[in-house]
Amino acid sequence: MVKSYKLHIFVCHGKNCSSSGSEKLLEILRDRLDSAGLTADVKTSKSGCLSVCKETNPKGGLCPAMIIYPQGVWYHNVAEGDIDEIVKQHVKDGKPVERLLHHKM
Repeated sequence: MVKSYKLHIFVCHGKNCSSSGSEKLLEILRDRLDSAGLTADVKTSKSGCLSVCKETNPKGGLCPAMIIYPQGVWYHNVAEGDIDEIVKQHVKDGKPVERLLHHKM
């Protein structure tokens, strides 16, 4: 049987996002989800380049990027200090963090 999740969060690990700390960001995200008891409901994955940084700044000015499905919410400029807010406001309460919003499907 395939495991069903309420949310799937992808953290970009393209060249620019990786150099902007996306690996550490994913570690912190996983830690916060575990601490909040949400790992059974939320899957996290590395993604390839999401091309968010290339849209306006080829040097990675919008990195790191993250997408949360099934809502299709794309975040940019995510910092380590933003993870708690994303987990509380978006993951728990279902409300996107507007100040980090890049695109919403």
